[in-house]
Amino acid sequence: MKVIVHNALSELGWNETFLRALPESVNLSDDQLVGRVKRLDRGWSTFLCVTVGEITATQTLRECRVRNIGADVAVGDWILVTPDLERIVKVLPRQSRLVRRASSDGTRNEAQTLAANINFVFLVHGLDTAPNERRLERELVLAFDSGAQPVVVLTKSDAASASAISEAQAIMVATSLGVRVHVVSSVTGDGLTELRDYTRDGATIAVLGASGVGKSTLVNALTGTESQQTGATREGDNKGRHTTTAVDLVALPTAGWLIDTPGVRAVSLWTSGHGIERAFKDIFTLAERCKFRDCKHGTEPACAVQEAIGTGALDAARLESMGRLVEEEAVLEEEQARAERDAR
Repeated sequence: MKVIVHNALSELGWNETFLRALPESVNLSDDQLVGRVKRLDRGWSTFLCVTVGEITATQTLRECRVRNIGADVAVGDWILVTPDLERIVKVLPRQSRLVRRASSDGTRNEAQTLAANINFVFLVHGLDTAPNERRLERELVLAFDSGAQPVVVLTKSDAASASAISEAQAIMVATSLGVRVHVVSSVTGDGLTELRDYTRDGATIAVLGASGVGKSTLVNALTGTESQQTGATREGDNKGRHTTTAVDLVALPTAGWLIDTPGVRAVSLWTSGHGIERAFKDIFTLAERCKFRDCKHGTEPACAVQEAIGTGALDAARLESMGRLVEEEAVLEEEQARAERDAR
């Protein structure tokens, strides 16, 4: 086991909520290990830990590995492990989790947790391509449903003109409805200081974005390391190559942690809580003024949403986008219900 001497348990994000969850664990003893999952590899969890008896004392964190047999774990989870590292006793209740529908056709009714116990989700988009409002809307739904706070990060400002940056920023600000939008360059360092401020209190950030948006380069710039491999831009389509293949919990130089996720090509929703309502709060606010409570915002009379579209106050494409997400969620819920019926 590797000894890591520069971190303490509290700096990993440990708090009173997790401490209160420990006494509920079966067969709790002082020699069991409690720690946070740093990486997943083929059925194994690498985690940073101390013994239960050391929680309230000065600690030296150890890096250990345990099999994930019978445990649903994600990077960022807090786990309780037997002293002999044979098994995970318990995954402590999550305070937040970034989750989407599993990407393979054979697992359509399963959730894939990308990161757990996070405070912020950086939604990364590159300024070297046209703004993608529809993808950002989906990402905002995922981020809001995670329980963490979304932050939009526009990278590669060194590769775009001032007018292109201004135009893209305006579009993303209008789409994100009050969510903070940052323009940065991982090459020149512009804007990175503001991003580092999010982890001033030891917070954990999850980084989400498509392949090629400069996500791994951003992670390396924030961590001050080369922890993530980066790829050159492909000729012909100006897109970066997919380089991140695993999810890692990476320490930041001053305080806090960062969870880098593989480039997500398809942002597939899982069952939404209030994510759609929060990501499209402008439409939901307008809908409150519709004449009919069950207005579908189509041809109904006195529809405030259609009136806003008619005056140009609302983009019709945004209403169409929300409709697709609502329909996607309804189909997913029906699939889940059918799977539950078949399992009985």
